[in-house]
Amino acid sequence: MPAQKEIKLHNICFFLGFGAVLAMLVPYLILGQDAIVTYHDQLDGELIGYMLQAKHLFDGNLLPEFMNGADKTALTLPAPGFVLLFLVMRPFWALVSMQLLGSLCGYVGMYLLTREIPRAHPAAAMAVGILYAYLPFLPVYGLSQYGLPLLFWSFLQLRNKKYRAFAFGYSAMYALCSSLVLIGFGVIGMGLLWTLLPSQRGRRRLPLFCLGMMTGIYVVENFRLLGQLLGWIPSAVSHKEEYVLTAEPFWNSLLTGFLQGGQHSGDYHQWILGGAVLAGVFSLLTGAFRREKERKILGAMGISLGVVFALALVSALWDSGLGILLRTRLSVLGAFQADRLLWLAPCLWYLLLACELELGLCLLHFVRGEKRALSGSLVAGRFLAGAGLFCFAAVTILTGVEVLRNSNLKPNVQKLRNPDYGLLSFRDYYAIGVMEQVEAYLLEQTGEKPEDYRVVSLGIDPAAALYQGFYCLDGYSNNYSLEYKHSFREIIAPELEKSQYLQEYFDDWGNRCYLFSAECPGYYTIEKNGFYFQDYALDVSALKELGGKYLLSAAWIENGEETGLRLVREEPFETQDSYYRIFLYEIL
Repeated sequence: MPAQKEIKLHNICFFLGFGAVLAMLVPYLILGQDAIVTYHDQLDGELIGYMLQAKHLFDGNLLPEFMNGADKTALTLPAPGFVLLFLVMRPFWALVSMQLLGSLCGYVGMYLLTREIPRAHPAAAMAVGILYAYLPFLPVYGLSQYGLPLLFWSFLQLRNKKYRAFAFGYSAMYALCSSLVLIGFGVIGMGLLWTLLPSQRGRRRLPLFCLGMMTGIYVVENFRLLGQLLGWIPSAVSHKEEYVLTAEPFWNSLLTGFLQGGQHSGDYHQWILGGAVLAGVFSLLTGAFRREKERKILGAMGISLGVVFALALVSALWDSGLGILLRTRLSVLGAFQADRLLWLAPCLWYLLLACELELGLCLLHFVRGEKRALSGSLVAGRFLAGAGLFCFAAVTILTGVEVLRNSNLKPNVQKLRNPDYGLLSFRDYYAIGVMEQVEAYLLEQTGEKPEDYRVVSLGIDPAAALYQGFYCLDGYSNNYSLEYKHSFREIIAPELEKSQYLQEYFDDWGNRCYLFSAECPGYYTIEKNGFYFQDYALDVSALKELGGKYLLSAAWIENGEETGLRLVREEPFETQDSYYRIFLYEIL
């Protein structure tokens, strides 16, 4: 193809794909806070972390609203650089901006990366880039996953001494907007292994310097957390000391990691894996592996598969019986989750998909350019090549269907079509419009502002109260004081005694420091549907001693007075469309 036409095709494909990614913003603009947002490990904790860290960015090491004034390391941000968005935007729009920026980085990075390694056709690079951008990663993790393709591309440029200013700048941005403990350790480790390969001899200086720069940024960002873990900074004993680690069957973990991926890294790559098998078959049948370009593509596919398998292997070993035996001797460090290495895998799977598409085009061009196919007649060779191209196109389409079915866009399109769509919206989850009523009522009746009292929540995630600005005793954290865990346990001990599941859930893990109920274990969002607590028990004295004054309940507590709770207002707080109905109790 002439250079001018290729540049024109590249521009058309690139900007068409860019527009397709921007289109995901439309439902959020229309729905606003009625948009549906994944709440597990996002609205229940990470978003609150951004809000509170932004609010107290320059005023000490404590978060006064969270768990009675927890250390800031109790809510370590997974993408610290993006806290700046929460200084200038409302939380919902800051989150939407993180989604858009992450998806755009994912698209641009995957487009450039696939144009670099398999030298994919612009249309193929566009398709793969769009699919990667639409993967349902949680935006609160910033560039941790979405930003990987562009980071890998930047390292390739440094190796080849191209675009050095951009590569260093983006690498620094990635370190600022990603998590050291969730993926940064894997990026630095894999970067070092790749840089030290014999094949990189003579081209290591710039990549090594870049890795050093990123490590420095990660250390500065996480200095207080690292200092506490290593004993450099005095701190309370973490509740992680009481984590009970359970071994997972090795082979089951290995197959799950390789075939399905890790937590929060679902990439729906099963069809891509099938395409890799077909690629090997068609290459053997057509003899395409004899040509240099096809050999390089097949080599890139083999390396991608090998690295993903190695990541799954390390993850499985870490969670196996042998791994647990080692981890129990590492104290708090034993709680480290090596399965986060699988967050690196989606980038490799979609690079593999681009290789499959390019191989399909190569097979077609290869047979067309031969007077006789190596494996038989020209007709048979063309049939095989055409079948290969069709199969790889089908793999892309089927993968695309799976990605769109599970994307963050789908539920919001459903919400636009049906306003009564059942999933919790951003507004629903945070009880926006209801919590304001509670705060206003207390101010009017008692003159008390949120900082004057402490609350706990029952049947509604504490994140809703924190979002409104209440000062809470409860919360969701993966690193708070063990002493506080024991104090809070006294409050919920009567309910824990009723349920072995809740007792093990809190004692053996304890990240959710919540008011649990044996009547609805594991259910933290009780809709206003007639449910009420018939026999709720808690230690009111322990709650009062910790500073608690009010309890916000999503359901009426029948034995409230017997328990030591006074219903402040007979009429619950709600709006016509609210998910919750909140009963306000005073702790006697």
